[in-house]
Amino acid sequence: MSVAKNKKISNKVTLSDVGELAGVSAMTVSKVLRGTGRIPEETRKRVRVAAQELGYVTNQLASLLAGASSNMVGVLIPTARDVVYSDILSAINSELRPAGLRTFIGESYFDSEVDFEQVSSFLSIRPAALILHGGIIRKAETLKLLKKQHCPVIQIWDVENTDFDISIGPSHVEAGRLMAEHFLSLGLERVGYVGAEMELDICAAVRANSFERTLNAHGVQLIRCVAEDLPRQAEGGEILTRRLLDHYPTIQGIHFLNDAMALGGMRVSFERGISVPDQLKIGGFNATSYVHSVRTRLTTISMSYQNIGRKAAKGVIALYSGEQVPHIQVEPITLERGNST
Repeated sequence: MSVAKNKKISNKVTLSDVGELAGVSAMTVSKVLRGTGRIPEETRKRVRVAAQELGYVTNQLASLLAGASSNMVGVLIPTARDVVYSDILSAINSELRPAGLRTFIGESYFDSEVDFEQVSSFLSIRPAALILHGGIIRKAETLKLLKKQHCPVIQIWDVENTDFDISIGPSHVEAGRLMAEHFLSLGLERVGYVGAEMELDICAAVRANSFERTLNAHGVQLIRCVAEDLPRQAEGGEILTRRLLDHYPTIQGIHFLNDAMALGGMRVSFERGISVPDQLKIGGFNATSYVHSVRTRLTTISMSYQNIGRKAAKGVIALYSGEQVPHIQVEPITLERGNST
């Protein structure tokens, strides 16, 4: 079978083109590619070979407009810059592919307007389900739209706010408490917190508030140094650590919003000749620095991002097939003590 023999080949390959090459009708091609109808296996094979040779791609939008159900799962994350989500997305895809489901990925940037636009776009393709990140203040219009569409929704990263079918992730209250108890066990009395975009990221705020409450309960006051206009990356950690140390040079320990910001804080301490952990103890969150560490291992909070992704995907499959699954699934966390404390 040769492509050159098909005189109708153009930039846009049609069902008729595939049918002509395979020697069948366009209707038969449509049925084969949709997996419907009683068609002999030899004919199905001939159609699939013709479609592959011509480079035919099924028009998913046309199928949806015709009333077919979608095998797409919309996955919304805050930003692709956050390395936490690479493991989560990989695990989601590894579970969904064998089940015949595919992912459609978007970013919200913790912006409620962008979140609404992305959710609306996802719903326009009639998805099998949605996997949405938590920790964001969603618009009432977004929540109303999700309820009206009756689309299964799995929330990841947030188990403190549970408005959806399934919520999967770590307890951010527990994470803040664990780090505070660690700092208290070291006898620290002058403690700081460094973070960014705290007004957008509810989960980060929950961790910081839990950290502060635990310290306060033991008579330790927390000094916060946060900014809404700085990135949650190393450069943001550097800028804020300088500000904190400029005003409070005798600070004994700093807890950072995440490992990336904590690494920025480490740079500042090295620049200023402040010994870590002898003079300054540093703690992060999410354990993403471990894969890049050579000598310095941050004290941080770790968890299995692969597990979160797998649980989310299995939740989709279960809801898609009508099975009952736990509404809240808390992923265990661990305080990993490195040599930064």
